[in-house]
Amino acid sequence: LFRCDFVQQKKIPGHVESDHRNLSRIAGKIWRGMKKEQQKPWIDLALKEKERHAAMYPGYKYMPAQQTSKQRKV
Repeated sequence: LFRCDFVQQKKIPGHVESDHRNLSRIAGKIWRGMKKEQQKPWIDLALKEKERHAAMYPGYKYMPAQQTSKQRKV
């Protein structure tokens, strides 16, 4: 959620960096540099979202689809 908000607020303008891999790295560095008090609202929001998801999809378990040999990228 922090990373999504970071990108949506355009903290790093698109003309400076448009590669989302690098934006994720930058957001991660900022996150790790934040104090626990600054992270707490984001952690609380993530927990609420997790609870909302669990209520919407009870018994959900992440199970990625198995790739067949034809689908596999080599």
